[in-house]
Amino acid sequence: MSGRVPEGTVETTISHCPYCALNCGLGLATDADGTLVGQVRWKGSPLTGGAVCSKGSTAWQQVHHDDRVRVPLVRRNGVLVETGWDEALDIAAEGFSKIRREHGADANALLSGGSLTNEKAYLVGKFARLALGTRHIDYNGRFCMVSAGSANTMAFGRDRSMTPLDQVASADVVVVVGANLSDAYPVMLPTAVNTARRRGARVVVVDPRFGRWVQDTDMQIAIRPASDGVLFSGLLAEIERQGLLDVDYIRTRTNGFDEAIAEARTWTPDAVEAATDVPADTVRELARIIATAPRCMILHARGPEQQTMGTNNVLAMINVALACGLPGRPGSGIDMLTGQRNGQGGREWGQRCNQLPAGRSIADPEHRAIVAERWGVDVGELPGVGATYTEILQMAGRREIRGLLSISNNMSISAPDLDRVDEQMDALEHVVIIDPFLSEATRHADVVLPGTTFAEEEGTITTIEGRVVRCDQAVAPVPLRADIDVIRNLAGRLGVRRHFDFVRGREVFDEMRRVSAGGPNDYAGITWERARDGVFWPCPDESHPGTPQLYTERFEHPDGRARFHPTPHAAPPVAVDDEHPFVLTTGRHLAQYLSGNQTKRIPAQQRLAPGPYVELHPTTAERLGLAEVDRVTISSRQGSSTVPWKSNERLRPDTVFMPYHWRECNVLVAADLDPTSKIPGFKYTPVALTRLAAHAEQCEAVHVHDTIGALT
Repeated sequence: MSGRVPEGTVETTISHCPYCALNCGLGLATDADGTLVGQVRWKGSPLTGGAVCSKGSTAWQQVHHDDRVRVPLVRRNGVLVETGWDEALDIAAEGFSKIRREHGADANALLSGGSLTNEKAYLVGKFARLALGTRHIDYNGRFCMVSAGSANTMAFGRDRSMTPLDQVASADVVVVVGANLSDAYPVMLPTAVNTARRRGARVVVVDPRFGRWVQDTDMQIAIRPASDGVLFSGLLAEIERQGLLDVDYIRTRTNGFDEAIAEARTWTPDAVEAATDVPADTVRELARIIATAPRCMILHARGPEQQTMGTNNVLAMINVALACGLPGRPGSGIDMLTGQRNGQGGREWGQRCNQLPAGRSIADPEHRAIVAERWGVDVGELPGVGATYTEILQMAGRREIRGLLSISNNMSISAPDLDRVDEQMDALEHVVIIDPFLSEATRHADVVLPGTTFAEEEGTITTIEGRVVRCDQAVAPVPLRADIDVIRNLAGRLGVRRHFDFVRGREVFDEMRRVSAGGPNDYAGITWERARDGVFWPCPDESHPGTPQLYTERFEHPDGRARFHPTPHAAPPVAVDDEHPFVLTTGRHLAQYLSGNQTKRIPAQQRLAPGPYVELHPTTAERLGLAEVDRVTISSRQGSSTVPWKSNERLRPDTVFMPYHWRECNVLVAADLDPTSKIPGFKYTPVALTRLAAHAEQCEAVHVHDTIGALT
């Protein structure tokens, strides 16, 4: 540990930041009374070496915050009132039991979060199947990583980044697609990219909005929203035209190239330019840069993924990587940049509707038999594939689902089409929410059970790279019961306590290791002690060093080969038109996190980002006649919001940007889904803009549909 030690510190506990997937390590400082008084730098932290961003430096302040829910709440006469733990747990469990008796097990559902530890993700998946008996469980990573995960599984047979991120600094070419590194991954990745720049590496940025980390010397490709797949299909075809394919790699390590290239050949550089606004000469140059680089890293995040064609977009990028022989080559590859704290582990341990623990498929008879045997249940007790997050809410609106248990997620800010979400949540008969704070979603709750924060529990998380690390408990749970205890007591009231008889996270982790043995995501060799310094899975036994670099010899399909996929272009279901001529895209602000249920309570973060806003290109603002003090009404087919505006000359003129931490953003976004991953299309919403003059009583409309061509 290093740095200034907070006054009164008597003990320091090692943990990891509760926000993004970089999982920056930190030391939590406690005083003689067992109260958290601050944090210190842990220089031994994997990947980040103890550095944290502004959110991480203030994360400890949430733990003893005055807004914490300290006792259970139940709704009486329309109002949430305090009660004891036993009564709250009784009411929660009986509500689910009653619905199951009257309407069947699948009338209950569970929604969880990607910030849960691996242990809690495992337990909620097990709870849904064995305690509620329902098929319907999903998590808020459905809004984040599923397009990338689906594509990686289809192409490589495994859902994990392939190359450690410390290799970015030594790359000769770094291609970053739809990732604002300065806001979403501020601690390590901008520094690594800058190190590569200083070595002479070429940095390529593909995005309709360029973040602070982008430099003038970078190749800046301001792509038209929703055309990512076209660009990469065109790059694949151009690599072939230039004779730069890695023919030996394609022949010996892959399948499906002929079908993929046949689909891609229609995208000549001129056709790509017409569809994407990327100049044809840039397409030719970028194809050459990627294909001839000794070491090339392609990094992608939510930009290409949070689209209704998100899976195809990622597959198109993977096709280019395979054509150049990048996967499995140390110092090269294509990495998906996971978003949430445990966005990687959260999609491995069974809290998805189609998944059993350790990446096993709930539809695979062999996988079902293995998990049933290790859980000590009959395989017939395991439900089948259920609905995804947005589909669960829609089923609630149709009263096909009547009971909902929600833990560590806030659909009332983070889900698309929020006006409809309100209606869907109101249609439920029984809603139980586990959360450390009252969120916007708790206004729909019948029972609120206090949740624990990152400092009040022990467990593991799996980092952005696939490295399993350990978080130790620094303080006693503020609400007296930890989340594992809450799950155990609910399970007991539902008659299945024997399957949940855990007290500490390490006890759950031991069972997870046994369940994972021999599976797709094998943690069997990662002991609690080894997780202190971090171990990359797969790690099948305790003598195994872990696997930082994937695919050096084979891929995870049965034949050991990767798979190309044809990626035909699919336009968004609703496109811009005269009435809605701009594209809204969404993303993070550095100071806030997800729905802000933690960060909005911390003064330092609120000062940096106190409320919603929209970013416009200066040309767009001028066309609308906006003064600095004016506000803008953004209208879509789903809803409208009126917010302050900011100028951003690094944004396409036909595109506007809003951070998604406030309701004003996702009230605009449609619930249209990618057909494979079922991710909503957060990155493409047609909108109209209207000026609201300061102190004016009426909106002053400025119609710009016939000037979009000039603006772009």
